[in-house]
Amino acid sequence: MEALTPASPDSLPPLGGLIADEPFWRYPTGTTDREGVAHLRVWLTTGREPGRLAVVTQTGSAAPVTESAGQIWVELAHRYGPWLVLIEHHPAPEAGDGGETLDLVRIGADGSPHWLAVRPTAQQNPRHAGLELWMAVHGHQIVGKPASWSDSCEH
Repeated sequence: MEALTPASPDSLPPLGGLIADEPFWRYPTGTTDREGVAHLRVWLTTGREPGRLAVVTQTGSAAPVTESAGQIWVELAHRYGPWLVLIEHHPAPEAGDGGETLDLVRIGADGSPHWLAVRPTAQQNPRHAGLELWMAVHGHQIVGKPASWSDSCEH
């Protein structure tokens, strides 16, 4: 899989209080009447413009969060307002290739989702240090990891 362009650290707001924690949140999938299930957590943000940061954690493979990112953003923006930052969290699989990822979801003018990597990012990327700093401060709230993730960085 090709590496995503790293997110700008400026697009990731500081977190305030947790306002929603739904371990079995149901989200729409595509154009069908089916639903997927993910873990949804939403925090108030304390940046220049108050808003919300939502993290949707993939909990199964039946209906991948990535395939429904646009519909998820629309539903969450309707519920929490347009000042919404959406992050997809894919935990590391218990076996197999790949590791844990965090991706910022941006919705384009045409309504289609675009992803920017929050974690991991290559150390040589100019945005790496800022993203690692944001993760050191807020990452434990999002994924329950210790403040330092440097041992798992891409080199």
